[in-house]
Amino acid sequence: MNSGFKEHRIWQGSKKIFVFCCCLILSSPLIAKPKNLTFDRLIAKAIERKIADVQLTLTTEEQHPSYYNQALIEFYQQRNFRPVWTKKSLSQLIRNIESLESDGLNPQDYSLSHLKTALPIVEMRNKDAIPLRVNDELQATGNYLAAIFHLRYGKVNHETQEAQSQFDLLLLTEVFGEHLTTAVEKIQLDELFQKARPNNFYYQQWAEGLHLYKQHAIAGGWPSLANDSTLKPCMFDPQVAVLRNRLRITGEYTDPLPEETLNGALNSLNACLAIYPASSSSASSSAASSSSENVSSVSSAESQSSSSPSSSSSDEFFDPRLVDAVKQFQSNHYLEIDGNVGSATKAVLNISAQERIDQIRVNLDRARSLLRQLPADLVLVDLAGFKITYYKATKPIWESRVQVGMTYRATPLFQSEIHYLTLNPTWTVPPTILRKDVLPKIRKDIEFLTANNIHVFNSEGTELDPAVINWNAPGNITLRQDAGNDAALGKAVIRFPNHLSIYLHDTPYQRLFKRSQRAFSSGCIRVERILELVELLLNETPGFNKIEVDSIIQTGKTRNISLAKRIPLMLAYWTIEFKDDKLRFKPDIYLRDKIALKALNQN
Repeated sequence: MNSGFKEHRIWQGSKKIFVFCCCLILSSPLIAKPKNLTFDRLIAKAIERKIADVQLTLTTEEQHPSYYNQALIEFYQQRNFRPVWTKKSLSQLIRNIESLESDGLNPQDYSLSHLKTALPIVEMRNKDAIPLRVNDELQATGNYLAAIFHLRYGKVNHETQEAQSQFDLLLLTEVFGEHLTTAVEKIQLDELFQKARPNNFYYQQWAEGLHLYKQHAIAGGWPSLANDSTLKPCMFDPQVAVLRNRLRITGEYTDPLPEETLNGALNSLNACLAIYPASSSSASSSAASSSSENVSSVSSAESQSSSSPSSSSSDEFFDPRLVDAVKQFQSNHYLEIDGNVGSATKAVLNISAQERIDQIRVNLDRARSLLRQLPADLVLVDLAGFKITYYKATKPIWESRVQVGMTYRATPLFQSEIHYLTLNPTWTVPPTILRKDVLPKIRKDIEFLTANNIHVFNSEGTELDPAVINWNAPGNITLRQDAGNDAALGKAVIRFPNHLSIYLHDTPYQRLFKRSQRAFSSGCIRVERILELVELLLNETPGFNKIEVDSIIQTGKTRNISLAKRIPLMLAYWTIEFKDDKLRFKPDIYLRDKIALKALNQN
């Protein structure tokens, strides 16, 4: 497995432990002043005494030792306890901590206010200032290491959804080496902070999106639509003007040019009635009878100057230009693309600018956690985006739609390697599906088994007669479905080790791939056009090509094929993406964003 996968560790404990320990050790008396020691040596001795207290705290902790404290110990042991911060380096640290806001992190979580108050003290050489100097020294170092770690690995462990408030200094030193210390000494923190950020196009675009939506929020955000009737093409309605303004703010709708406005208003009404006859059957009669004043107002646009603004009534007309903007918005937010503004589309339109800012922040942290782990060859399943991508040498060479687990049977997040695949697979019904889905159908009609080519076996593997089983208390049985065109797993299964029995597979439910949101499975991933992926995965396995794969499938017999080269696989979750020069928002199908946001905001 690629070494990048091994960078993720499970960090236990809490930053609160670190803060508590620091308060404890900083309240203890400083080392007495020996004779004939320079001021610098006095500071070092004081730091050494505090570090000794930290070590004592670590040895007396019963559970979960603080890696923040361990990092402090290692950092100052490497420096023989010499102080590292000067006015210049601390000023640069403060500036870089302030810059974390562009990464979706809160600078105040890194003691920004305290560090600013430390600036006048950091170079004081008065012996009475030693306690303050030591306090500020350890505060600066602890927050420096935490900031670099969170930039490099993310603040949240997005598998456990808990704040990653601890770190292993070894991980940082493996990446940054001596530069972790020399960056402070040589005032090169700008370079180190930039190196810690993901050097990734998508991360940069998401960060730009964060800035854009912060500007939207500063400007007051956007208006909300009333939760009443559906808005449809060709309608006249005051809410249409609100909709137009809402989409204008986020860029889906652009106003027509003056020359388009001059002759286009009345023509757009006629075009709308011709293009959307179904949706305008009732709306057009309403527009014709009760909105004759609106129509005449629209027609008056022909006599207006080319620089004149359109009338308020034309703003209330759901014209084809606005329909296109609605469809673009629906596409950008994984909604059904029909041009109508019903309850689902309104709910997404009414999500506030601040909520979008929080969503981007969470996903920037996911990017810090995940993007640097991606190996050159990878099958990546984007659960919230309902798609799968196969990367070779970091380049996407194949992509397809997927169906993932329902909200109450969520597909888990994990990393593994594809070992082998099965053609013409049989399907052993998992216990949960047996209990919740299959048994109720059998109890209703035992012919369900025959109709679906399902056989019953006891714990020894002997096939049983379904008619003699008490289906209200069937005991320890196994149900297995034969391979076939209509079988639950279709023509192929792609397998990888995991304790949850999750795999990629074909499906007879092909029509569901046409839906915008595709959380329909019981946890496994249904893949559209899976045989194309099978052929790509077998490229480096001698003796298997498209002809051989097709031949095996035609036999109808089950065949397992081991891959000559195992392929890394990641099931990942993020709810934004950058596509077609636009930041797009996905549905949070598993409601993970709110939990991650809480952990991200933990200080």
